[in-house]
Amino acid sequence: MSSHIVLLFTILVSTGCISKNADHMKAEETLRHKTYLALGDSYTIGTAIKSQDAFPYQLKDSLLKQNYDVEVKIVAQNGWRTDDLQRGIKRTTLDEKYDLISLLIGVNNQYQQLPIEDYTKDFNNLLDSAIQYAGGKKANVFVVSIPNYGVTPFGAEKKEQTTEQLKVFNQIAEAICNERNISYFNVTPISLEAEHREDYRAKDNLHPSAIQYAAWVSSFLDEVLKKLNSDG
Repeated sequence: MSSHIVLLFTILVSTGCISKNADHMKAEETLRHKTYLALGDSYTIGTAIKSQDAFPYQLKDSLLKQNYDVEVKIVAQNGWRTDDLQRGIKRTTLDEKYDLISLLIGVNNQYQQLPIEDYTKDFNNLLDSAIQYAGGKKANVFVVSIPNYGVTPFGAEKKEQTTEQLKVFNQIAEAICNERNISYFNVTPISLEAEHREDYRAKDNLHPSAIQYAAWVSSFLDEVLKKLNSDG
């Protein structure tokens, strides 16, 4: 191989590397970085499944495909009621502002048969906190409905009672969201499929599986994208 051919080959290889690096840098530059605060209970942390399969992280993965690099912060614990979540928020060091905030809470209020009045009051207070951490932008906040665990093997014994009570909780949450102009995403109909679909249930036969959470995210992804797109 002559020196001229070697030189030409070297130039072509170098140019190719530079081109690939440039494409990589361009891809990095097009990613829009956002922060997301997810508030809730076991349905937010993904109890009985891998943590990365919980809906906040599946939402993050879906948004990455739309050129959004989302940093997720979760304030949630298994078994938390509305009052537990309020205390959890106060105990947690949080950023001053987040680009996106979700709230899913109330199933443990229902399970422990706590007064619906307490839920209503606490839910409003939690929305106040969510709006505050959204920098006052209500459009950046969304609420996810409580799934119906009454259709799972765990809840089958009290299916009718649980279904009726959760219906009331969700109606209250939706009414408050409508009154306060907050997005409300109803995933409860999706959760009903867990009665006949084993793959919609986690290994504890109570909580949603990764597949069910994926269906949740798919149902409201477009609306979340609208929020992020309008926010710049």
